[in-house]
Amino acid sequence: MLKKVLIFHFFILVLRVLYVLFRDIDLSPEEAQYWLWSKFLDLSYYSKPPLIAYLNFLSTSILGDTEIGVRINAIILGFFIAIITYVFSKELFKDEKVAFFNSVFIYAVPAYDIASVIFLTDTPLAFFYLLLSYLFYKSVKENKPFLWIMTGISAGLAFLSKYSAVFFFPVAIVYLTIFSKETFKNRWFYLSILIAGIFTIPVIYWNFNNDFVSFKHVEKLSGAEGSFSINLKHFGDYILGQVGINSLFLTPFFVYSLYKTFKDKDERFIYLSLSPIVVFTFFGFMALKKNVEANWPAFGYSTLYILTGYYIYTRFLKVALIPMGLSILSILILFYTPILDSLGLTKILPPKIDPTKRLVGWSEMASFVSDLKKHYPKSFVFSDSYHISSEMSFYMEGKPFVYCVRIDRRMNQWDLWEGLEKYENKGYYGIYVADHQINEKVKSGFESVEKHYTYRVKYRGEFVKDYYIYVLKNYKKLNEDPITTY
Repeated sequence: MLKKVLIFHFFILVLRVLYVLFRDIDLSPEEAQYWLWSKFLDLSYYSKPPLIAYLNFLSTSILGDTEIGVRINAIILGFFIAIITYVFSKELFKDEKVAFFNSVFIYAVPAYDIASVIFLTDTPLAFFYLLLSYLFYKSVKENKPFLWIMTGISAGLAFLSKYSAVFFFPVAIVYLTIFSKETFKNRWFYLSILIAGIFTIPVIYWNFNNDFVSFKHVEKLSGAEGSFSINLKHFGDYILGQVGINSLFLTPFFVYSLYKTFKDKDERFIYLSLSPIVVFTFFGFMALKKNVEANWPAFGYSTLYILTGYYIYTRFLKVALIPMGLSILSILILFYTPILDSLGLTKILPPKIDPTKRLVGWSEMASFVSDLKKHYPKSFVFSDSYHISSEMSFYMEGKPFVYCVRIDRRMNQWDLWEGLEKYENKGYYGIYVADHQINEKVKSGFESVEKHYTYRVKYRGEFVKDYYIYVLKNYKKLNEDPITTY
């Protein structure tokens, strides 16, 4: 069976490679940013740990600084997530058919499919968190030193993917407290924690040398600072976001599975439910105060998919086939929204609210800026948005470093890199690219505005975004804002 499983998922891997090669979309701004990090390898970075930069460095060293060079990481990790889902399910249920179904069922979940093509920190986190969940369970049951060592390594790599990996610690404590208290007396359990802790040392050391900016950033994102006040709109958006990334059509099955788990009181099912419950609850509480991005809790749902897949396969497979089919259809449309136009269904998802509009227009605009820069050899390109700076760095001819000045924004990674000081009073032109018209702070750093353009991004037959490009003469000095927020 394993051979058939590998062949099936490898076939999907090939389809995803072809999609990236031939679909006319660009890297997302975050993907471009993490690619840029790989050109400045470090022990850690402002907002995230370093693993995504290392993976990008390895893949682009082989495949070049191309879209497939970046996204091959997501595609390969997506393949292995499916394989681990199969192996973990087989370990739990001792049934190869259920295990194979579970490894296929995840293709009906939008969060999984997106993470298996778009390479963000959520992808390595989802992979290592699922691997950690599997190895920890197996370690508790078999108590083999090698398994405990691999558990510690998986936990460490999950942490180096994204700080959210720490949510597994309370999950493990709750599970052991209920079902395996004797593990607290096992020295191998503590060795695995020590191994995981070793992986945190470079990140902590880097933060020690950089004013603990990552800690300040996470504190800001979590809403820990300031007074607590309930915002029902944020909470409502959070619930809708979780339904969206997990599929409206499948949500009833997820809810049923959690309900049935605590009714049946099966140790295996309770273990699978702990991560999604802990993660969903934590971010739900956060959403009562501030906006929570839909993808933040996604890593914690992988065991929920295994749990739900089991109940679907063993109890109501025929009933679930239509919702699963509709979910897969909606994912296919999301990945290629122009199909709606060809079917005369544009109103279902108009271009201006199409989420894939964030992935178009960058390469064309970068080509425009590259041509413009040729007329001003003694010039540099900059923005006040790291999204724009990242995309221009990736797509401009020669892949120059594009600066991101601190004007009306919070701190970001660019504030830890070199600034514009070396260009001061040397007769340089600045090419400023922004999603808003130029402000006086930027103007004041130059002698004059020589030219300006409005670049309009067109997608699916409609203009979906305007950008403003300025050629500024004779850079003097730009007084950036002080760092006041992270």
